[in-house]
Amino acid sequence: MPTYDFICEKCGHKFSVFCSVSSRDKQICPQCADDNISQRFTTVNTYGVKGGKACSGKCSPGCKC
Repeated sequence: MPTYDFICEKCGHKFSVFCSVSSRDKQICPQCADDNISQRFTTVNTYGVKGGKACSGKCSPGCKC
Protein backbone atom coordinates (compact mmCIF):
# COMPACT_ATOMS: atom_id res chain seq x y z
CA MET A 1 0.00 0.00 0.00
CA PRO A 2 1.24 3.48 -0.81
CA THR A 3 1.52 6.50 1.47
CA TYR A 4 -0.45 9.58 0.42
CA ASP A 5 0.24 13.14 1.56
CA PHE A 6 -2.73 15.45 2.05
CA ILE A 7 -3.49 19.00 3.14
CA CYS A 8 -6.78 20.05 4.70
CA GLU A 9 -8.44 22.92 2.86
CA LYS A 10 -10.24 24.02 6.04
CA CYS A 11 -7.50 24.12 8.70
CA GLY A 12 -4.31 23.73 6.60
CA HIS A 13 -3.12 20.62 8.47
CA LYS A 14 -0.64 18.53 6.45
CA PHE A 15 -0.74 14.78 7.04
CA SER A 16 0.20 11.43 5.51
CA VAL A 17 -1.95 8.30 5.26
CA PHE A 18 -0.81 4.74 4.54
CA CYS A 19 -3.84 3.25 2.78
CA SER A 20 -5.06 1.35 -0.26
CA VAL A 21 -5.78 3.13 -3.53
CA SER A 22 -9.51 2.47 -3.11
CA SER A 23 -9.64 4.15 0.32
CA ARG A 24 -7.58 7.20 -0.68
CA ASP A 25 -10.68 9.26 -1.50
CA LYS A 26 -12.36 8.39 1.82
CA GLN A 27 -9.84 10.13 4.07
CA ILE A 28 -10.63 12.99 6.47
CA CYS A 29 -8.43 15.47 8.28
CA PRO A 30 -7.26 13.96 11.59
CA GLN A 31 -7.14 17.42 13.17
CA CYS A 32 -10.57 18.90 12.34
CA ALA A 33 -12.38 15.87 10.79
CA ASP A 34 -13.23 17.80 7.61
CA ASP A 35 -13.36 15.83 4.36
CA ASN A 36 -12.31 18.72 2.11
CA ILE A 37 -8.70 17.62 1.62
CA SER A 38 -6.32 17.81 -1.33
CA GLN A 39 -3.55 15.42 -2.22
CA ARG A 40 -0.04 16.89 -1.98
CA PHE A 41 2.62 15.73 -4.39
CA THR A 42 5.99 15.25 -2.71
CA THR A 43 9.32 13.72 -3.64
CA VAL A 44 9.78 9.97 -3.88
CA ASN A 45 12.89 8.07 -2.85
CA THR A 46 13.81 5.38 -5.36
CA TYR A 47 16.74 3.08 -5.82
CA GLY A 48 17.63 1.85 -9.24
CA VAL A 49 20.23 0.16 -11.32
CA LYS A 50 22.44 2.15 -13.66
CA GLY A 51 25.12 0.61 -15.78
CA GLY A 52 24.55 -2.82 -14.27
CA LYS A 53 25.52 -1.68 -10.76
CA ALA A 54 22.89 -1.43 -8.04
CA CYS A 55 22.89 1.82 -6.08
CA SER A 56 23.25 1.22 -2.35
CA GLY A 57 21.91 4.67 -1.42
CA LYS A 58 25.24 5.41 0.30
CA CYS A 59 27.00 6.97 -2.66
CA SER A 60 30.01 9.21 -2.44
CA PRO A 61 29.71 12.96 -3.11
CA GLY A 62 29.43 13.62 -6.81
CA CYS A 63 28.07 10.15 -7.59
CA LYS A 64 25.57 10.15 -10.44
CA CYS A 65 23.93 6.79 -9.96
